Amino acid sequence: MRISISGTAHSGKTTLLNSFLYTWKNYESPDKTYRDLLKEESLDHSSKTTTKTQERILDFMIDQLQSYDKESKVIYDRCPLDNIAYSMWCHDKNKDGFTREFIASQINLVRESMRHLDLIFICRYNEKIGKQTDNDNDLREKDTQYIKEVDNLLYSLYQQWMQNPEADVFFPKEDIPCLIVLPDDQQQRIDLIAEYVNPDGEQYGDEESILNPNNLDELEELVKQQQGAIDKEEKEKELYKKFGI
Repeated sequence: MRISISGTAHSGKTTLLNSFLYTWKNYESPDKTYRDLLKEESLDHSSKTTTKTQERILDFMIDQLQSYDKESKVIYDRCPLDNIAYSMWCHDKNKDGFTREFIASQINLVRESMRHLDLIFICRYNEKIGKQTDNDNDLREKDTQYIKEVDNLLYSLYQQWMQNPEADVFFPKEDIPCLIVLPDDQQQRIDLIAEYVNPDGEQYGDEESILNPNNLDELEELVKQQQGAIDKEEKEKELYKKFGI
């Protein structure tokens, strides 16, 4: 399977990625990430990002996705869905160059790239993680308001997918990956992932795992945790209207 761990800064992606690789040792993660690209090319990023940066990151991510086939067992640190959320934030803030035409062109690329993923696990912003990593490195965003706004945008993409994945402009009509929002607790994240990924690293079939009566109580509790804090839904809907989607 081809899996992405998506989310904003201060969401625990790196910790989860390492835990995943420890649990499913037959998986690999690309040696080079978008962070390496930012350093190598000295690109402006985060709230100071440019259309050049967003294009370079998206091209980089798509190239990586296309370098693995369906039989691969690979997990990525972020994917093109993250990239478009950041670009949409820039459009909403009237950042130079982030026109509707630019966003539309990027959405087309993102949509086709989704064929190369099977599962996308989304980590929400976690204030506790933010406090622990404030002095972590120069590439990590420090603006909490910015992080929360992008987090809400990414979550709104998930909500759009939940409503009707086949009609979602961000995803192809076929070969649609499954999106799962994870709880905050790291062990609970691994436990929920294990409901989708079996010990051999394969995706469970329809008759397996998820519908196991022994797991329903735990799953119900995890699902409840996913549903909290959706206090900006109306604002996100207004943002969608701006793009005409």
